[in-house]
Amino acid sequence: MKKTLSIIACALVIGFTACKEDFLNLDENPNVPSTATPQLLLSGALKITADIVNTGTTASQSAVSTYGIWMGYWTPSGSYVPNSTLNNNNFTNTHYQTFTPLYNNASNYQNLINLGAADPTLVHFEAIGMIMKAFDFQALVDTYNNVPYSDAFKATASLNPKYDKGEAIYDDLLIQLTEAIGKIKGAPATAVNPGRADIMYKGNMDNWVKFANTLKLRIALRQWNKLAGKQSALKTAIDATAANGFIDETSAALANPGYISDDANGGKQSPFWYSYGVNAAGALPTAGDYYKANAYAVTRLQTSNDPRLSRFYAPLPSDGTTFKGNIYGATNTSSGANTSSIGPGLLKAPTMDAVIMSVAEGLFLQSEAVLNGLIAGDAKSLYERGITASFVQTVVPNAAAAALTYYNQPIKNINWDASPDKLEAIINQKWTSLNGYGNMEAYNEYRRTGFPLDVPVSLQSVKPVIPTRVFYPNTEYQQNAVNVTAEGTIDQFASKIFWAK
Repeated sequence: MKKTLSIIACALVIGFTACKEDFLNLDENPNVPSTATPQLLLSGALKITADIVNTGTTASQSAVSTYGIWMGYWTPSGSYVPNSTLNNNNFTNTHYQTFTPLYNNASNYQNLINLGAADPTLVHFEAIGMIMKAFDFQALVDTYNNVPYSDAFKATASLNPKYDKGEAIYDDLLIQLTEAIGKIKGAPATAVNPGRADIMYKGNMDNWVKFANTLKLRIALRQWNKLAGKQSALKTAIDATAANGFIDETSAALANPGYISDDANGGKQSPFWYSYGVNAAGALPTAGDYYKANAYAVTRLQTSNDPRLSRFYAPLPSDGTTFKGNIYGATNTSSGANTSSIGPGLLKAPTMDAVIMSVAEGLFLQSEAVLNGLIAGDAKSLYERGITASFVQTVVPNAAAAALTYYNQPIKNINWDASPDKLEAIINQKWTSLNGYGNMEAYNEYRRTGFPLDVPVSLQSVKPVIPTRVFYPNTEYQQNAVNVTAEGTIDQFASKIFWAK
């Protein structure tokens, strides 16, 4: 992993300069920082996290977009030459990679942890570093299963880091998140508040505690049904900090360093818009023109009388009212002009917030946690609040009333009381809410639960199943060959993450 470590060292400078709290101010050259302060490091690291999960980086863009295709949200435009790799699912270890971006990002958070360990007044920076490092490593495990963890970021002390088991990493992430919450709750009066340098919560440390607790729920639930023997230990881990609360309507995890509407090529627009919206000249980037509606999602939304249809997708320009998607892998796909584009409920503005974790996801996690006895609460109420939060996020007119009308329909997997399998209902509604902003999480939940049951496979797939994982990157086979090879042969249709169904 020598090459990866060198990339991480370079990424620290990129992280510092990409997004200090006034990083859009051109009075100073942001590429020549005099010092890497905790504030600069925090802003930069959070900005890069937002880029990764919102497809704003080249390295991760095809991965997160492809998950959107696999999950039935999007398809390639018929205006482009068919991509045989995408349609056949016959990809290699150079495709769909987030390995290096996530490790680079986690290294920045590790530096925050190191700074806080050396200076007690920086405990809030240290705690945020611990929380976000856990966020990155969960994403790494969810993508690759076993990855370097205990040997990571040791530089020359461990040039070829060993691979830790995904389950063991998950166990330690729960410990780290609990410790981070403890550091925030026990911070001394002299502790420096991150303030505006915290581009996610603006120094509101109570919200960081809620976010950390919700990450703990995500980690616990992801393995809850697969590893029944751990349920008692998982509940103990959740109980330790549950009283501090979870993400709610006041604490969405949204990053915004001060995105602006010009200079699309400079990374100053919100990353989702930067990837799929129009640039400063009014032209669509390639991704925005390439990814169109999937007929599966359009049909689901239409048949369930879901007003989010016109928020997730745009009507055809020919009549302004018709919504149309292509079938994934079909050979007779419609052109881009005759297929719905990504809609205004997702593409709001160049200055829009970047979603790290939505209110809807947080509430659906809590609903499932109540269902499983992990936390106390009203599962039905949390479920319905999750639906409402999705309506609000996608700017459905009269969102609360529209959501009430929607979930009161006597339809399975929409109406709580009409749904015999409550988990299926939760995951189906979570699937809808994750459209666009949460493609990776939708893919994770599908692999964990098998819901929605009818997500379509590409008509051209070399095997009639959705891929179960991507490969370790080619760089690992070049630089850390002994350790990655010891993980055995990976099959994209059969190899599974430890928690997968």
